[in-house]
This record gives sequence, structure tokens and C-alpha cells, in this order.
Amino acid sequence: MGGAAVGGYLLTALPSWTRAPRVAPQTVRALTLSWVLARLALPLSAILPVGLLRAIALGYFVALCLTLARHLIAAKVWKRLWVVGAVGGMALGDAGLLANMREGNDASAGPLVVVLMFAFLISMIGGRAVPAFTRSWLQGMAPMRVVRDNRGFAAASPVAILAGGGLVLAGQATAAGFFLLLAGSLLGLRSLGWQGLHVWHSPALLMLHLAWLWLPAGLILVGTALLHPQDLPMASAVHAVTMGAMGTMILAIAGRAAMVRHGDRLMAGPDLLLAFALVWSAALQRVLAPFVPSYWPDPVATSAALWMLGWSIFLWAYRRALQGALPFPIFSARRHGPAA
Repeated sequence: MGGAAVGGYLLTALPSWTRAPRVAPQTVRALTLSWVLARLALPLSAILPVGLLRAIALGYFVALCLTLARHLIAAKVWKRLWVVGAVGGMALGDAGLLANMREGNDASAGPLVVVLMFAFLISMIGGRAVPAFTRSWLQGMAPMRVVRDNRGFAAASPVAILAGGGLVLAGQATAAGFFLLLAGSLLGLRSLGWQGLHVWHSPALLMLHLAWLWLPAGLILVGTALLHPQDLPMASAVHAVTMGAMGTMILAIAGRAAMVRHGDRLMAGPDLLLAFALVWSAALQRVLAPFVPSYWPDPVATSAALWMLGWSIFLWAYRRALQGALPFPIFSARRHGPAA
């Protein structure tokens, strides 16, 4: 799910970065097919030859890397090439998980590192999108309020996430925990200047701000679980990043394509808002599951039900975006000037 969301966002943002035509539909269809084949290959991993399994399972990320690199290099947009490296890191993470799965090795560190790679991407992409969309909205609604984005925090937090992931791979849980606590704290402090308390009149923006909250919270929880595993189960902490940061940010950004344009504003309908509330609540329920009294209803089952219901409503709301061509740019209603 995360890989598909990353690909969808990057391919949609690519024309704004390169000032070139959109990615050809046949390329998108081929990438979609490779993603579907990878999903089908995993249940058959025990019977497929190793080489064929790797080719199918990793084909999507490799093809996405090549597509992004070709367009960015052709447009000489060198500052965006880091996204190719990030997608390549996901491919390496998947390769490691496949190797461990086939050989029966302990892959306890592998999934966490892949999750932290997604956290890094959210910090880079969401860390640019949320303040940019907020700044654009405030210019028209409350020009006296200024979005302040601390560059030091913005630069240091992704480095701390990567350091934490590297230390997890090296088996240095204590040091990794400190770096992830640092990353979460920096991201939380950074967002204090984003005027998040003043976006209540824009549900589309509010969704982004509430989704972002899961990233610093999730990294702090993962860091705490590494330092004090007896007090906080790692599974709950990881769900704060996966269901919380990844799930809600995917919904908040992808949902913008299904929102109604009103001038230079995007209006979130009640169905999208309900879907977001359910997914956000599902994440909270799953994170708090270890602390729910035993006589209460099963919190994991409740979380799963909320999650599935939320995404079902999202798909229903998204049907409008599938019925025809969308105005460009997709994620912003602003038609003129540089894309956010």
C-alpha cells in the first residue's frame, strides 16, 4: 500500500517538477500492473524460483526508479534525484525481507527499517506539502498569520530518522531509540510554526495537519519502544507510523484529487471527512490496544473494522476522481504560479 501511494504521488508531482507533460498513461498502466504482480507473487513465494520471485516482487520499485530518473535527468532537475534513491532504498528493503523470508532468518529489524524509510519520505514530502498548502491558504484567508518553517529542524530531522534506521540495522537499539526520539521531537517542534491551530475553517488542510501529527508521535513511540520495550510493545509503536502517519497522510493527500474545486480552494466533502476520521481513529485504537482493559471489546478487532470502513468510504468518495480527467495540478486548486 505504501509503495503504491509513493508511486502515485511522485508520478503526479513529476510534471510540476520537470515542467514537462504528464507521464504517459501506458507507463502508469505498466507500473500498476507490475505492482499488482508483486502482490500476487508474495503468496506464491514458497514455490516460485528465487530469481523469478525477486524479479516480480521488486519489478515495481525498479521500474518506478527508472521512470523517475529518466524524467528528472532529462529535465536536469538534479535537486529532486533524492527521490530515486529513496525508492531504491525501498527496493533494497524489500529484497532483504524476501531473502529472510525464503531462508527463514529472523527479520525483526528489516520491517522496522522499511517503516522508517517511509517515515523519512513523509518527513520530506509532507514536510514540504503541509506548510506550503497552509501558507497558500493563509495568504487569502488570514494574511496576517505567517507560516514559519524552521530550516534547521527541517534539515536535521530526516538525518536523525536515517541514523535511527541505520542503527536499528546495526543492532544498536539504544542509540537508535535516542535518534528516533530526537527526530520525533524536532518534527514536532518544527510543526509548531505552521499555524495548525488556525486551519479549522479548511477541512482539507486540517486533515493534513492531523495526519502530520502521527509522524512525530510515531517516531517518539518507536524510540521509546526501543529504549523501554517492557513498557511499550513495538507493535503498537510501529502502528503509529504505519496506520497513523502513513495511512492518514496517504488519505489526506490522495483525497485532494477527489475534492471539489472552489476558486483556488479545495473543498473536502463529508464522505472524505468521515473516511479520514475513521482511519485516524483506527490508528489511535490500535496504538492504545495494549492499555485497554481486558473486559473491553477487542481493540485490535475494533481498529481493523474502523480501518476497513474508513477506506471503503474513501473509495466511494474517490469514484468522482476516476470518472474523467482531473484539472491540473492535481493536489492543489491553484492554477497559476509555481506548484506547492
